[in-house]
Amino acid sequence: MNTTSPDRPRAPCRTLLLGRRLGGLVALFIALAATACRAAPASPDTKPVKYPDNEQEWYVVTLQDAKCGYMYAHADRIGDEIHTRVLMKFEIARGPTKVGIESEQAYRETLDGRPLAFQFDMTMGKLPMKTVGRVRDGKLELTTEQMGAKHEKTYNFDPEILFPWGLVVEQRRRGLEPGQSYNVKSYEPSVKPDGPLEMTVRVHDRETIDVLGKPRRLYRITTTLNLPVAVETESWVDEDATPVITTFDMGVIQVKMYQATKEQALADDEAPELFLSTLVPVSRQVPASAASVTYRLRLPPDSKMRMPDLPDTGMQTFQRVSDHEATLTVRRIDWDRVRSAGADDRPPAALAPYLAASAVADSNDGKIKRLARRAARRAELPAEKADALRNFVTDYISEKGLDVGFATATEVAQTKSGDCTEHGVLLTAMARAAGLPARGVSGIVQVPPGPLSAADKSIFGYHMWTQVFIDGQWVDIDAAMRQTDCDPTHIALAIMPLRDEGMIDSVMSLLPLLGRLEMEVVEITE
Repeated sequence: MNTTSPDRPRAPCRTLLLGRRLGGLVALFIALAATACRAAPASPDTKPVKYPDNEQEWYVVTLQDAKCGYMYAHADRIGDEIHTRVLMKFEIARGPTKVGIESEQAYRETLDGRPLAFQFDMTMGKLPMKTVGRVRDGKLELTTEQMGAKHEKTYNFDPEILFPWGLVVEQRRRGLEPGQSYNVKSYEPSVKPDGPLEMTVRVHDRETIDVLGKPRRLYRITTTLNLPVAVETESWVDEDATPVITTFDMGVIQVKMYQATKEQALADDEAPELFLSTLVPVSRQVPASAASVTYRLRLPPDSKMRMPDLPDTGMQTFQRVSDHEATLTVRRIDWDRVRSAGADDRPPAALAPYLAASAVADSNDGKIKRLARRAARRAELPAEKADALRNFVTDYISEKGLDVGFATATEVAQTKSGDCTEHGVLLTAMARAAGLPARGVSGIVQVPPGPLSAADKSIFGYHMWTQVFIDGQWVDIDAAMRQTDCDPTHIALAIMPLRDEGMIDSVMSLLPLLGRLEMEVVEITE
């Protein structure tokens, strides 16, 4: 069994390993900021309801104070319904490569603000994905579609969820009196498809704010999104409660949206760099032959966030030292044991979600099924199957590029392009199609020698790989790094179930670490 391929070139590592998921994270955080922007309180209105009449707003979106894109919002009354459209388009740079991400949301609501339906189109790879939701009889019928393949799910729909117009209707009775605080529920399919986003809104005093070179007196609103890690945005709104500025500051990711003209919003972008700021320098190089490594992980003492509990996996053991410090020991998997394991004809019920198809990892896709059969046709034992699938995906993705934000397995099977995320997602889908429970892992890994790392020092960068369940344990395999037997520089920061639900928990667990994590190699065992 060829568990690693040192003689062949790896996927393009210098940026592949680093911040590969940042495009998706930025899309998520801009969506969060936009959601909080919509939750700003409206002025009290005892007059007859004024329905939107072809109302349009344009916003410039900046990242790290550099213009990266724009947001456009349009609302209109169509018969007995209010139709709202929100378009976001932005671009970031990863080294010399630019990554463009675009989303468009369209909502239908009744005149009194009851949700009816929405459509959400997202392009993070090369092919768009469409998500359509219909609210009927207390249920949300959700359909995702890409390249003609449809994936359908039904969820209970929280009756307190409000779409954009519903937020306005509900909040007309809430004024801009400083000191008040209240809760609202919104919905963002790209963030949490199976439930509401719960937000706490607080109104503060008016402040003088510079807006495009002109001072303006605006009310400050803070909105806390109650996610696994609380996320706070700030908005400054005018007397009509129209958001003028909205900011979101999470250290390495600083998003700002401000009201502008159409010409200003559509002006050329600067594609801010989000590559080098996420790298984690380490003073000691870990050799490829290492059997285990003990690391010390720290967050700065002044960090407002606590070091998250990292997952204990088949490879690693986490031990907390304090709120800002922990040790982590990472060991190679015992492949002698893994190779001898037989197939489990009746996997535990708890593994069923990791064998099921999802919109991101659609193991029911006809092409993915054919590829899985082709890759594992000679494999008998689970370990042989895992190694065959890993080798196949490594070579199948022939266009090792950085211009893809986050592609689904269905898209990767068609385009054969991407880097670590695409390798991980396709391998997960193919493993499930071949009968191996599989999931993703988001973490960091040592960057191979090159311009970013010296011979005696090391750089770690953000990365994604795959785990398959064999002989009662999750086993790490990495198609992008050409490793079936993963080296102990693979540090798992979050498990990614790659189901239709649960993505937000995985992503948010990375938040305290981005741009803040400090690492030290304590001990290496050869």
